[in-house]
Amino acid sequence: SKEMKIVLSIICVILGSLICQYFLPWWIVGLVSFVVCYIFLSNKWAAFGVGLLGVLVLWIVKAYLADQNFDVPVSSLLGSLFGQISASAVYFLTGITGGLIGGLGGLLGSWTRALSIQNTSQK
Repeated sequence: SKEMKIVLSIICVILGSLICQYFLPWWIVGLVSFVVCYIFLSNKWAAFGVGLLGVLVLWIVKAYLADQNFDVPVSSLLGSLFGQISASAVYFLTGITGGLIGGLGGLLGSWTRALSIQNTSQK
């Protein structure tokens, strides 16, 4: 079903991004979202949402877990740099930064799929 395909795509984005980020730069999340959405999704809004939600959740969890391993939480240092914002706001800003990259990658994957299908049908 459509909902199951979206949930599976989110899980694939999370797991693929988690594994790839151990070996590759941070922006690999956009490429992972591109590939997952190219393969699984044709709806542009679903593709953007899958990339956004998958990377947002991953980066918020990674930021929280990394923050717990420091004597002085990095989130409080960053919060004080940005006008005394809370730690949860720092986590959210971290997540939304990565999420936008993932969402745009997913959207591009969906568009590329639509173009390749369109070009194949015209031949």
